[in-house]
Amino acid sequence: MQRVVAVLIFALALGVSLGACKRKPADLEVWRPRVAKNGQEKLTQWVGSDSELLETRIRAAEILIEEDCAYSVKLGLDNANETDRAAIVKALVPIIHGWYEKDDATVDDYQRGSSKQVDAKEGAYQLLAHASGADRDLLEKDLVDWVGGGEFRIRDQMGNVKIEQIAEALGAPAHEALLKHLEDPENPQAALARILRKSKDPEIKRKTALALKTAALKALSNTEVEPEKRLDKDLETAILEEEHEAIVPLFIRVVPDETLDPTLRTNAMDRISKIKGKAALPIFLGWIEKRPGDLRWLAVQGAAESGGKAALAPILNAFPAGGEYGGGEKDGFSREAGRFCMVEVKEEMKDVEPILLTTLKSGTPPAKAVALRCLQEVGSAKAIPAVEALGDDKTSIPAWDGAKTVGELATQTLEKLKKK
Repeated sequence: MQRVVAVLIFALALGVSLGACKRKPADLEVWRPRVAKNGQEKLTQWVGSDSELLETRIRAAEILIEEDCAYSVKLGLDNANETDRAAIVKALVPIIHGWYEKDDATVDDYQRGSSKQVDAKEGAYQLLAHASGADRDLLEKDLVDWVGGGEFRIRDQMGNVKIEQIAEALGAPAHEALLKHLEDPENPQAALARILRKSKDPEIKRKTALALKTAALKALSNTEVEPEKRLDKDLETAILEEEHEAIVPLFIRVVPDETLDPTLRTNAMDRISKIKGKAALPIFLGWIEKRPGDLRWLAVQGAAESGGKAALAPILNAFPAGGEYGGGEKDGFSREAGRFCMVEVKEEMKDVEPILLTTLKSGTPPAKAVALRCLQEVGSAKAIPAVEALGDDKTSIPAWDGAKTVGELATQTLEKLKKK
């Protein structure tokens, strides 16, 4: 009996002794990851351990953040019980906010590993998952300030957490801050726009398109630079990736501008078609009717892509009776009409012969010329009577290879129809 009592007394004494030897915050310095081989693992374990003093766990989290291991703080908190986790976060938030207010995120400080503001950004992001109420509001405030402040290119390279991750976590508040960066041509506007397009807020999407439109219009109005160099490739990529309708007025400005790169103009036309769909047809028809030269044929292509077969009659009806059709080349009209008939009409439309025959009866001379050329590709024996009826038509056709009048073109078409 005496021996049992002695063992119990010894055990109690040992327990007291062990309790008295629990780790203190100051004991953790030797466990910094840059010093101890398994320091990160141990500190992460202690953050989540209920057997450690609360102040020790808080200090373990601080050290992890200071040592560029902020992600481990979240892992440790994931293992803590709910009450302790809330207490640790509540203690850490004002500490991290104090670091952030040091405003020392300079390139030199960061490269020396001494920027507390960068540490705070990393820690704030990792604590978001476990913070709530006023604590979360304060963390979000600092992170939004980080996103919107300083130079975007530099700040995005500081630390492990990128601005895109912060924007995804915070949503609209961070996106609003990023919009200011988007307006600056010194920033990577294409990359910024991609981040902003991930927003689920329709207003952010609209503002992104408007900011790109404003930036591009400003660049295009810079008379000190040659027209083809006014829009740098980064901004050009950004606008051509945009899908919101608010960008369309920019493309309407770009497409008719013959001083700009032809590829850019073609791509802008394509974006109008993709964004507005069939609703783009009136824009294209207006250009077909009023704009001679290559723009007319760009618009023909855009209208066909937007409306398909349903756009064929409006396209043909939009060809004006007068004006230039050759673009200054002796066979320009026949070449462009041939491309249209062989590509958009033959490859992408079905059963269009009735539309072409109607045009032969009531269209303008240029429209009749295009209809005859298309019948050479898609016409059948049914078209022969209508084509024969135009054999004596002396109306001239400008810039047409091998035919000077509607009648001559009808004769050529008739020969091809009879061989089918």
